[in-house]
Formats: sequence, C-alpha cells, structure tokens
Amino acid sequence: MINPFKITENTIYARMGYEFESREYYYRYISEIKNWGQHLLNTKRYITHAATRVKSKKRAAVIGSGWCFDVPIMELARMFDEVVFIDVVHPARVRARASNFPNVKFVKEDITKMIVETYNSLENYKNFTIDILICNKNYCHGGYVECLNEFDFVVSVNTLAFLDDLIVDYLDRKELLDDFSARQLITEIQQSHVNSLPKGKSCLITPCVEIRKNSDNLEVSNRQIIQCQMPELNREDNWNWVYSSSPLSGSINYSVKAAVL
Repeated sequence: MINPFKITENTIYARMGYEFESREYYYRYISEIKNWGQHLLNTKRYITHAATRVKSKKRAAVIGSGWCFDVPIMELARMFDEVVFIDVVHPARVRARASNFPNVKFVKEDITKMIVETYNSLENYKNFTIDILICNKNYCHGGYVECLNEFDFVVSVNTLAFLDDLIVDYLDRKELLDDFSARQLITEIQQSHVNSLPKGKSCLITPCVEIRKNSDNLEVSNRQIIQCQMPELNREDNWNWVYSSSPLSGSINYSVKAAVL
C-alpha cells in the first residue's frame, strides 16, 4: 500500500528549488539571449565535433541537459542509435522539440546523488554534519549516472560548475555550513561527477572561473569555481560566456573550458 504521506523525490526536488531554478534559467536565457548566443553556439559545435570522432555510435548520454539550449539535439539524434538526456528537470518544451526523434529518451535523475540524501538527512538527524553526507556512500548507487561506461559517448554540458549550488544554498539557509564545510561539500560533489565520466569517450564543458565587472567594465572579483582535481584533458578549447549584463550593476562572466577526457 502506498503511503499517502510519504514525500516523493519530485516533492523534494521542488522544495529544494530545482523547478524554480529551471524556470529562472529560462527567463535568464530570454533576457540575455544576445550575450549567450556565441557561448551556446560554441558549446553545440564542440559537442558535435567531439561526437563525430567517436567510432561506435550506438548510445550517447547528455548529463545536465536541462533546457537543451546548448545541446545539438538533432545532430546527436542522427548520429547515435539512442540518445539519453539525464537531468532532474526536463521542461515540456524540450520534450516537444525532441518528439520528432524516437531514439531520444529523457531520464529524470539526480546527477549528484545527493539531493534526496541532503533533504532526508536534515529530517532524520538532529545532530547533522556534512560528514553524514560525505561519508554515507549509500546515495551513490543506482541509476544511469552509475552506468555511464555502457555509453559510447558521454557529455557533461555546462553542469559541473553548478552541481552544488542548490544543495549548498539549502544547507546554508539552514545555517549548517561554514566556509570549510562548504568547500568540502563542493569538492566532493564535483569530484564524484568528474570521476563518473568514462575516460576516452567523454566530453566535458564547464565554466571554470567567474569574473565580475562593474558598470565601467572593470574587474572587481575573480573566483575559481572548479575545486576538484581534473583528469588529463585533450583537445581543449576556451571561450568567454557573458552570463548577465546590466549598464547599472555590471556583468557576470564565465571563463568556459571544453575538453575531451
């Protein structure tokens, strides 16, 4: 018998802000489309080029697909027998765009394997610490993310830098994080993701540095986003992504790195 009071994963995702964040990302895209254009084009081109170099083209996985603004859906669908998009939120508009390709599949899955564990830990442990999350490896099992070696081509698209955001924000709102714990958790989430990407057939595209500029276009801060150890990278490319821009408050820019693992 189904427990009507049991909190589902979808409810947890919503309570931790994932659906709201997805909508906000869409509105940001609409307002910044001119600034995002070159970044999205660069990303699609890099993914397409990397995919053409793969010998076997049976199955491809795109991790962090989201709105797919930066994903060459048609090109991948034509190249591979099956393309699996993996993310927590798959907007209806994206599903509609991909409906013409019967070999495209959408999988709702927590890439970090830590969202539900974070929420449940706060509910079940009175003396919560970050070590409970990091040391409890039960959250790591199951799902497509644990089976990426079965794919011929894997893409992590503009995801690594933002994987920890809502988890860290949620814990911070509960006043459970200090600077050291936050860095420890961010590193763990990022490292687990990088380690999950199969070597020799993965493509990683991620912002690495956040650069903020004032209204006079002068740099006011420079922050390294990626805190984990990166594997050996091949065929690297780099470009700038103007994430947001305002004549009054200035701009947020990302230095983006693309590479094949």
